[in-house]
Order: sequence, then structure tokens, then C-alpha cells
Amino acid sequence: ACRAARTWMDQQGGDPASQIEPYLKTVQDAESVGPGTFDKRWSDLSPGQQSAVIVAVEAAADALCG
Repeated sequence: ACRAARTWMDQQGGDPASQIEPYLKTVQDAESVGPGTFDKRWSDLSPGQQSAVIVAVEAAADALCG
């Protein structure tokens, strides 16, 4: 999830921290499925998985992906 978010942020350009909310909006879209959301729609993720995505996105903005 972290790498997917970082890739998206790099494609957008600018300050990655300013891309956190726009990225989360994209993955929360009912049609969005991919590695950033464990290949599930946001609505199908458990609350714990949703939290993990949010933490991963914040880590991506800080370039902390492993």
C-alpha cells in the first residue's frame, strides 16, 4: 500500500504531504481497486485494513516505504 501510494504521489508531482488527502479520496472511490487497498474496494476493507492504508499513505508521503 505504501509503494502504491508513493508511486501515485510521484506521478502527481509537488509536495507528497499535500497529496495525502487526494490519494485517499481516490482509493475511497467505490470503483478504485488495486495494491493500495489490498486489491479490494475501500468499502470491503475491515476498519483495521482501512487504518493500515491510511498509515501507509502517511508513510509514503514521508518516503518511509520499505
